[in-house]
Amino acid sequence: MNRSSTKVLLLTFLLVLMCILLTACYVPTDEISNTGLTDSGNSGTIQFQTIPPAGTPTPTIAPVTATPVSTNWAGWDTTVTPNTNPFAASTTPMFTLPVVTLNPTATPAPTATAASLKKGSSGSDVKAVQRRLKNLGYYNGEIDGDYGDATVAAVRAFQKANGLAVDGKVGSKTLAKLNSSTAVATRKATATPKKTTAKTTPKKTATPTPRRTATPTPRKTATPRPTATPKINTYVENGDTGSAVRKLQDRLISLGYLAGKADGKYGPGTELAIRAFQKQAGIWVDGIAGPTTLSRLYASNAPKADSATASIGIKLKSGAEGQAVRALQKRLKALGYYSGAVDGSYGRETENAVMAFQLSRGLKADGVAGTDTLAALYATSSTAAPRTATPAPTTQISSTGYITLRRDSYGDSVRNLQTKLKSLGFYSGAVDGKYGEGTETAVRNFQKAKNLRVDGVAGPATQRALYSTTSGTTRYSTIRKGDTGNAVSNLQYTLYELGYYDGSVDGIYGDTTADAVRAFQIRNKITPVDGVAGSKTLSVLYSSSAIPDLEPTSTFTTLSLGSNGEAVLELKDTLIQLGYLTGSVNAEYDTATQAAVSLFQAKNGLPITGVADSATQTKLFSSSAIHN
Repeated sequence: MNRSSTKVLLLTFLLVLMCILLTACYVPTDEISNTGLTDSGNSGTIQFQTIPPAGTPTPTIAPVTATPVSTNWAGWDTTVTPNTNPFAASTTPMFTLPVVTLNPTATPAPTATAASLKKGSSGSDVKAVQRRLKNLGYYNGEIDGDYGDATVAAVRAFQKANGLAVDGKVGSKTLAKLNSSTAVATRKATATPKKTTAKTTPKKTATPTPRRTATPTPRKTATPRPTATPKINTYVENGDTGSAVRKLQDRLISLGYLAGKADGKYGPGTELAIRAFQKQAGIWVDGIAGPTTLSRLYASNAPKADSATASIGIKLKSGAEGQAVRALQKRLKALGYYSGAVDGSYGRETENAVMAFQLSRGLKADGVAGTDTLAALYATSSTAAPRTATPAPTTQISSTGYITLRRDSYGDSVRNLQTKLKSLGFYSGAVDGKYGEGTETAVRNFQKAKNLRVDGVAGPATQRALYSTTSGTTRYSTIRKGDTGNAVSNLQYTLYELGYYDGSVDGIYGDTTADAVRAFQIRNKITPVDGVAGSKTLSVLYSSSAIPDLEPTSTFTTLSLGSNGEAVLELKDTLIQLGYLTGSVNAEYDTATQAAVSLFQAKNGLPITGVADSATQTKLFSSSAIHN
């Protein structure tokens, strides 16, 4: 078949098809509604009533295949299928297409489930929570989807403001409130807390009060403006550190309750100062700087103190002066370690009292009031153990079998101690084997009666005096200058108890130890007076008959040029040991002895007479005698 024939056939087919279609569109007369026909003479139009289709006709021509549109359109609730009707462009369609309504959904809200969002969570849900908190004014950090400290703080603040349980987690109730129209907003974001000591988590007390992250910002002046008062619900207490504590300490120092330098560490000294302020201000005394205390403390009419109650941020030692020393002396006196004048001058008596306190608390006995000593000294309870005590070598001092007993010791040794103290009338408490306040007081009273060092610690010397024991036939190895070890520690501690030694119990036999041994030998009439702890010296030292240095001294017989005898012998021997005299020792008071005595008097601040009167000999035979 040629091309022309093909065209003819195709044209014929199309003509036939058109005829069929036209025939289908014709409506017979009996199918026209009578009511739909109007007189053309009256209106000029004929209206046809709409006849609904009996059904969806099936096209006789296969539809053109269209590429389907994805049915997964984000944000829409219905899948749309493209129109594949080949006659869609007709102004009068053969059948009605279904109408599809496209409804976009609302902006997605956080969809976390209960307890599903907490610190450490991440993702889009966290971002949604952060964004909502930021809109409400609780969060001012980055919308990064990381549930960190800032987000926790913001959630806690939101929960508190909206009457929810404050746990920093986004559970079902918190989420529902966040997405509600009744969520309470705040004027100021509380996220991204500053690094201050004011805690964001309340302490587990009977009535916990969540703390805000804001810190008080008082001016560093004696009379700050009332606007510097910290916000309500801010608490600063023992254990806190940072700028808030430093400002608090500065204020306490300016008001006279605290001495030293602010160190930003809320320790026992700061707590004691707060207690003193609270008592002075007539408010609840608990040592915690809460809303009421801070409001009163930073007010322009805050009461001032007559003297400091505690010291911080400094190290006090011999030669120091001022308010800090006065506070130290006052505290030592209150605890029974110091009986001198509260004059603010750190002299030998203050140093000895500090050493006694250190030994009673297991601290290094050096007579220097450093951080650990001050912390223990100013602890709320006068008997509280130091927070970071450095054990001294005296913890297990055991000369001739006695173990040192002190506060908080327990067991049979304590029970025996209580029994003996009770039989002597010093103790009236229960014999329970617990070394408490009553036992410590009884030991102090016994020590005072026996002219021993009064520190409440039952060391070897105290126990030997208590049990009236002697050294018997025990032989001791000689120890001397340059030796070290536990035997030296025993020696030092016993000399300390008897009042001869004020140095550090460090187990090192140095000049101070030798001087103390020499003083002991002189007082107990042990020869030779050489500062060497031989068997004879140790036998007396470790007996109940050892004479303490604190015992009242009898008046010395005055010695001068021409005197002779045992007293001169002891005098010259001591002058040689202290470096004032050379040569052999004899019992004659000659010109060389006179010159040596004059030199000694000059070095030790005594009248220079060359005569060994009572005052000169008292100084010469004491542990405080100055070497040449």
